[in-house]
Amino acid sequence: MTLDPGFDKWVWLGFFGLLAVLGVRAWVVERSRGRLARTPGWVRTLTGASVVMVAVVLGLMWVQGGQQVVNAVVNRVDPVTGLPLDQPAAAVVAPAADPNAPVDANGVPVNGPAAGTPGTP
Repeated sequence: MTLDPGFDKWVWLGFFGLLAVLGVRAWVVERSRGRLARTPGWVRTLTGASVVMVAVVLGLMWVQGGQQVVNAVVNRVDPVTGLPLDQPAAAVVAPAADPNAPVDANGVPVNGPAAGTPGTP
């Protein structure tokens, strides 16, 4: 599954819309507290809008990668490669020595120019 980076703006716009609806609802609730009356219709409407916005934001987050996160946690797989995390890591093997490298009389590899011999510029 590939994620569309252009879809991220809709997730953020949905989140900011949720914050705006919650802010307006809080303002309406605080203004109506002075009357000590029953809950105004605006508060009930804004509560319903808040629930809808939460559902929208969660749905957008699910589409933009939440599904991969849940799959990775539940099935213990790497979300990038899809390989199980239960498999042991492959052993790291040092690269073999170059068979054409120069060696001295004892079979020890020679590293660089001999002592006293200047290197070529």
